[in-house]
Amino acid sequence: MRASILLLVCATAAGAQDAFEIQVYDASTAPPLTAGVEVHLNGVLRGSEQPSAAGELPTHHVAHATLEPHLGLTEWLEAGAYLQSALRPDGTYDYAGTKLRMKARLLEPAFGWLHLALNGELSWIPAEYEAARRGGELRPILEARSGPLGLWLNPILSFELNGGFHPELEPCAKAAWSVTEALSLGAEYYAALGPVDALLPLREQVHRAFGVVDLATRWLDLNLGVGGGSGSDSFIVKAIVAVHPPGG
Repeated sequence: MRASILLLVCATAAGAQDAFEIQVYDASTAPPLTAGVEVHLNGVLRGSEQPSAAGELPTHHVAHATLEPHLGLTEWLEAGAYLQSALRPDGTYDYAGTKLRMKARLLEPAFGWLHLALNGELSWIPAEYEAARRGGELRPILEARSGPLGLWLNPILSFELNGGFHPELEPCAKAAWSVTEALSLGAEYYAALGPVDALLPLREQVHRAFGVVDLATRWLDLNLGVGGGSGSDSFIVKAIVAVHPPGG
C-alpha cells in the first residue's frame, strides 16, 4: 500500500511541470541597475478536464499569464520575480502565486565557448494550482553557440519545501538556427522525469516538444511556440514578450 501511494505521488509530481513559465533559460544577466520585464502567456488547448488526485484544478482551456520583472545587480548577478495569474474557461480570474529568483553567471565562458549560469528560485503557489504550495528550483544553465546555431540546456532540480528535500529532475533544452540577425527558428524540449534517486518508468514521465520562432529587436524580444506531448496538457500555445533597454 505504501509503495502504491508513493508511486501515485511521484506520478502526480512528474505531470506537474511549470504551467506558467514555459521557457529555456539562457546564461545572460541584465547589466548592473538595468531593469527589464517579460510577460509569459500560454493557453492549454487540450488538458485535464477533472481535478488532479492532489486537488489541483483542471487545465483544459485555461489561460496562464505571468509578469516577470527583473533587475541587474552586478555584472554577474540578476534578481527577478514572477507574478502569476490564470483565467479559467468560465471566466474566473485567479491569482496563481509568486516566485522570487536570483541568477548568477560566470563572466568568462568555460573552455572559451561554454557559457554557464545558475538560477535559484523560491515559490508560493495556491494549492489549486500546485499541491505542494511552497517549493523552488535550482536551474543550471549551459549555453553554446557556433555560427548561426545556438544550443541551451537546463537540467532543473525542483523541490518542495513542505517536507524533506527530495528533488525531482525536470530538464529542458533548446536548439535554434538564426535565419537573420533578428529571426531564428528552433525547437524546445521539456520533461518531468521524477525523483532524481528513483526516476519514473518512461510511461509515467512527461515529455513535450515545441516548435518556436524568436524575434529580437533593440528593445523587444518575442518567443512564439506551439507544442505538446505526453501528460495531461498535451496541446499548448505560448508566447513570451520581453521588453528591455538596448543591450539589456
